[in-house]
Amino acid sequence: MAAFPVPQVLIRITPFEGRGIRNGMAFGDRGGRITVRVGNETVPAELASDWMLTHEMVHLAFPSVDERHHWIEEGIATYVEPIARIHAGHLKAERMWFDLVRDMPQGLPQVGDRGLDRTHTWGRTYWEERCFCLLADVEIRRQTNNAQGWRMLFVAFSTPVVTSGRTGILRMFSKRETARLG
Repeated sequence: MAAFPVPQVLIRITPFEGRGIRNGMAFGDRGGRITVRVGNETVPAELASDWMLTHEMVHLAFPSVDERHHWIEEGIATYVEPIARIHAGHLKAERMWFDLVRDMPQGLPQVGDRGLDRTHTWGRTYWEERCFCLLADVEIRRQTNNAQGWRMLFVAFSTPVVTSGRTGILRMFSKRETARLG
């Protein structure tokens, strides 16, 4: 497993009345910081099974992009978060696949959709791009005989040649595969 993406992270927890974990946000300034709200009635088991802090920590490993390409920041965090939790022993792979199959249709284009840079719905931002990251992961593994995988998504989108969302990762694919991924 890769090293933590920043040397330290400040986590600011703001309590609220009730249960649950809400409103996580990651920021790259000050070495990395995360804000999250936690209900004062939240039990340890809820904290142990929650996904939000892992999702926000993934954001610390990925560069911020122009607001119109925000979908890739959320898509990759949504894709990598359950994988990281599986590696840490906090989630079963079967549960990740169940959730993926159940929730992926939320990202399908709808009538009037204008593409990811111009359609900022919740489903498209989080789920269509999770699908894109899955397809990219599979394609990277296919092209490298399983020597590389999802970590290359960070490399592809972190290089200076990337000018818009999908460009970097699609440069890694053949023209045929690029057309298939859209």
